Amino acid sequence: MKRNFFLSVFSILIVLTGCSSKPKIDIDTTPKMQIQKQATPIIKRKGALYSRRGASLFADKKDLQVGDIIQILIEETLTNDSTNTRDLKKTNSSTLGGALFSVPQTASSGSQKRVNNLNSALGVGVSTNSKNTFKGSAKTKADEEFTTTISAIIEQTYQNGNYFIKGSKEMLINGEKQNIRISGVIRPYDISPENTVFSYQLANLKILYEKDGEDVNSLEKSWGTKILETIWPF
Repeated sequence: MKRNFFLSVFSILIVLTGCSSKPKIDIDTTPKMQIQKQATPIIKRKGALYSRRGASLFADKKDLQVGDIIQILIEETLTNDSTNTRDLKKTNSSTLGGALFSVPQTASSGSQKRVNNLNSALGVGVSTNSKNTFKGSAKTKADEEFTTTISAIIEQTYQNGNYFIKGSKEMLINGEKQNIRISGVIRPYDISPENTVFSYQLANLKILYEKDGEDVNSLEKSWGTKILETIWPF
């Protein structure tokens, strides 16, 4: 009976450890804080080669439309160095005394001395002592750099001229799968003549970078270690 119980508990822990989800970014969320730009109808007039409201022969490169492609230069650096130390101490001490025998105040000094010696010999009284100590420390250090280029498509244009873009790139190199997804809002003034923009110039920037392969497995904890950390109460 006990054996079956422990096997059941162990199986449940394995399932829970395997089902633990990793933090993810909802890259598909579209910001709604801006007003979408209304498309200007193109009017063609007979007998004229050019119209002010028609399609321009020399369009401004920054006046992009929904469906146009733009290059995003991703240059992100993450640096973090923090140290936390905690030291707690708590000490309690209490004494409760009492006497089994007593004599009237009018008794002689000899009688009082004998009664005091008797109470002292019997050791009547309660004394308690407690001491709690906790020490903990944690140190975190991260230095990561991510640089790449990805093409994105303009999905929305706003009345103020900004663009909402989305892009993705999926690669399989030497059995290692890499998936990059990006979204954000771009100002037309930040677009270079080469039709590129840096990632740090995007508002509401979201970058999702996932890897699946042997390199990722070597950086993750083994399932046995995860189970021990889950059930370890201290």
